[in-house]
Amino acid sequence: MNESSSPEIMKENAAETAAAETAMPGADEQKPPEPAWKKTLKFVLRFGVSAGILTYLICTRDIKWQDFKLVKPWCIVVAFFAVYTQLSLTAVRWFTLLRAAGVNCSFREAFSLQMQGMFFSQFLPGGSVGGDVVKAGILATRTPPGGKFNVVFSIFVDRLCGLGALLVALLGTCLVCRDTIAQFPDGQRHGLMVMCAVCGALLCVVVFVFFSDLLYKVKFFKFFLDIADRITKDTFKRAAEAVALYRRCWKLLLGWIAATTLVFFPVLSLPVWVMANGFEGAPHRDFLPCLMISNVSQTIAAIPGSFGGTGTRDIACAEMMTAMGFTDTESGVIPILVTMVTLLVALSCSVFFIFDRGKRAPKV
Repeated sequence: MNESSSPEIMKENAAETAAAETAMPGADEQKPPEPAWKKTLKFVLRFGVSAGILTYLICTRDIKWQDFKLVKPWCIVVAFFAVYTQLSLTAVRWFTLLRAAGVNCSFREAFSLQMQGMFFSQFLPGGSVGGDVVKAGILATRTPPGGKFNVVFSIFVDRLCGLGALLVALLGTCLVCRDTIAQFPDGQRHGLMVMCAVCGALLCVVVFVFFSDLLYKVKFFKFFLDIADRITKDTFKRAAEAVALYRRCWKLLLGWIAATTLVFFPVLSLPVWVMANGFEGAPHRDFLPCLMISNVSQTIAAIPGSFGGTGTRDIACAEMMTAMGFTDTESGVIPILVTMVTLLVALSCSVFFIFDRGKRAPKV
């Protein structure tokens, strides 16, 4: 994977990208702020979803405060550093994608913005998307006119790489653990099979997105896309051009998807595995089933509706654990502790927002 050559590849098409940005009226204009009542309503609804699910999880499994003491303290420490490591690796991935887009942003700034995005993704009503919006907004304000689209689209491509890797990881672990899944109760087994089918379809969509610009070469599709562009002020055309530019760096993209699948998500699953094996009186748990539990819960957490997946991630993790024979106490305590560690990491990331002075603006 030759990352150093990626910026040069993208800069060959800089004039084309700049022209596309100029052609689109208001490309770098800011949208009017969302009304306060809408933000408040979203906050209340998402908070209600997360709080309601967690309350249901605690009540149905009769979790008590002393149950949390059954997990050895060192497991919490390992879980914290595992989440932080995965987040740091994600910052490296986004940094290389920024460089591939020709955005002259330092790693220090990209790392800081990634951490800030983590903080806002957990504590803003918009969830993970809210964190991306804040991250893009901060960097866009430091970017000269004409380069903001590349900044925003790098976040979109970063998300596509992460989503594609998550879908591959989920399908792969489910395939490897098929014998374990065969022993699930009918409800969980059928639900997981449906989920795998949907994820397989989504994976096809992700692959298709990276080739979406080719539709403009087919007259039938170009006719409808031209209509859509007239309505959306060339949004589809500009996105297709950006996709074509990134596809020139296909080795970089495939490399990061592979790294995310084989490294990022296994690291992110360590909190579940470590706590499952650090639970007092619990038998030894193999890593692969815990990896599958983590992948399933992370996939469910990607569905909008809660604060950064809090609640939805917990109930998915708990149901998978129950299907694998974990006790009610284990399947209730471990997901909640993992969420608490994730929130603690996100809270620590607020330091990057507090001390981010934003003196230097990247140049495209």
